Amino acid sequence: MAEIISTEMNVLVIPDKFKGSLSASEVIHAIQAGLRKHDPEIQIHAITASDGGDGFLDAIRKSNDAVQTIRCETTDPLGRTIMAEYGIDRHRKSAYIEMARASGMELLRQSERNPMLTTTLGTGLLLVDAIDRDLENIYIGLGGSATNDGGIGIAHALGFRFLDSKGGELQPIGGSLEQIDSIDVSGVTMTMKNVKVHAINDVTNPLTGPEGAATVYAPQKGADAEMVVLLERGLDRLQQVVCRDLGVDAAHVPGAGAAGGTGYGLKVFLGAEFLSGIEFVLSLTGIESLLESGNVDWIISGEGKIDDQTGYGKLVCGVANIGKKYGVPVIALCGVNALQHKTVADLGLAKVVSIHDPTRPLEYTIHNAKELLTKAAEHVFI
Repeated sequence: MAEIISTEMNVLVIPDKFKGSLSASEVIHAIQAGLRKHDPEIQIHAITASDGGDGFLDAIRKSNDAVQTIRCETTDPLGRTIMAEYGIDRHRKSAYIEMARASGMELLRQSERNPMLTTTLGTGLLLVDAIDRDLENIYIGLGGSATNDGGIGIAHALGFRFLDSKGGELQPIGGSLEQIDSIDVSGVTMTMKNVKVHAINDVTNPLTGPEGAATVYAPQKGADAEMVVLLERGLDRLQQVVCRDLGVDAAHVPGAGAAGGTGYGLKVFLGAEFLSGIEFVLSLTGIESLLESGNVDWIISGEGKIDDQTGYGKLVCGVANIGKKYGVPVIALCGVNALQHKTVADLGLAKVVSIHDPTRPLEYTIHNAKELLTKAAEHVFI
C-alpha cells in the first residue's frame, strides 16, 4: 500500500480488547501513541465501544455520565450467589445489563467451564431487579457467556418452568434442553407490558445448524464433541416445544444463536428487539454525526485474534459494517491473524495488521502487546 498523505487526517479508533493482554482503553492509548508518532497533527477520535459482550456496561458508562451503577445479588453461571452490577439512566428510564457480569465465562475457572451445567439464571435475576424499577427500556448486552441454555435460565427467573415428560421441573441448564417436554407459564407473573427489552449484539448466527450456537461457540465454553451434539439436539428440542406451546418461531432469526441461544430466549420469552451492539453504542456517543459529515478518513478497529468467527458479528465486523454504511475504509489491528476460510475483504476490511511475529513465542507478543501495537499503528498507513 502506498504511503497516504495524512495532512489533517481524521481517524476514528474503535477497538475491542486484546483478550488476556490489553483492555479496550489500553488498546486505544497504544494506537493513539503510534498514530501520533506517524503524524503529530493527526486528528484522532476514540470510542470505547462494545459489540454487546464483555465491556458493554463500561462502554455505556463512558458514553453516558447519567448512568448510575446498581449492585444486585444474583448467581454466577453455576448458580453460586454473587454480587453483580448493571446500570440505570433514570432520566431515560432505561437499564443496561451486561450478560457477562452474571453469566460470563470469566466468572469460572477453566476446569469449571461446561455448557451442559451452566445457566443464564443470573442474568435473569438482574433483569427482574431492573423490571421492578419502573423502567421503559432494558438493554441487555449479549456475549462473553459461559452458557448454552437457549435463555431458559432467564425465562426461569421470570417464572417460566420447563417440564420433562413426567411433569417434573427441569433445572434451567444446557443439559436439560433435550428433556424439555412442555413449558408451564402459570407462574409468569412479571408483566412486560410497559417494558421493552432490547438484545444488544452483532452476532448473526441462527439458533441451530452448522452456524448455530452449539456448533460454533459451545467448544469455546468447554464443550467436547459429544456435548456439542447433545446441546444442538437440545436447542432443536427447545425450539420445537416453544413453537408448539408458545406459538413463536424464531430459531432462524439472525442473532438467535448469540450467547448460547440467549438471543433466541429473549426473543421468544420476552419479545425482545435485536439491536446492533456497535451501532447502539455509537448512537449514544453522538459520533454518527461526525461520520455523516464525511470528516472521517479512516476507521481503525482491532481485537486480540481475527479469525473466521470474526465474520459472524464480533465488534470488528460491526465496525466494518459502520464503515461500509458511511463509506469509510476500516483497518483492523490484531494480535494474531488466524483467518483460514474467509479473507480480509470478506470481513469488509481494507487491511488487517497482526502484531505477532510467528518466529517468536505467542507469550512474547502477549507480554509486549502495548509496544508492538504502538509500532504497528505508527506504520499502519505505510
